[in-house]
Amino acid sequence: RMLSFESVKQRLGREQPLSFLEFNYMLLQAYDFLELYRREGVELQLGGSDQWGNIVSGVELTRRVEQGKVIGLTAPLLQTADGRKMGKTAAGAVWLSPEKLSPFDYWQ
Repeated sequence: RMLSFESVKQRLGREQPLSFLEFNYMLLQAYDFLELYRREGVELQLGGSDQWGNIVSGVELTRRVEQGKVIGLTAPLLQTADGRKMGKTAAGAVWLSPEKLSPFDYWQ
């Protein structure tokens, strides 16, 4: 399934190999959603548009294994003023906890 995603096809077409972690990340995230459904009744997985393939995989796995009625929802990535990705893995995360981001920095 992973090889059918356009982003993976393009990357392999440019001869940029996937690392072991990248290759397995989709499988782990899909299984994580299945377990959250089983253990906690989680029916919605929400993420950035860069997670679309991972979220679709989790929805499909949960539907096939548990016949669960689950939903995946993605939203466009937040970007900094200069167009870079904003998030916890790319400095500039927006945290709603004052322990992780001061109110002053939040409003800057």
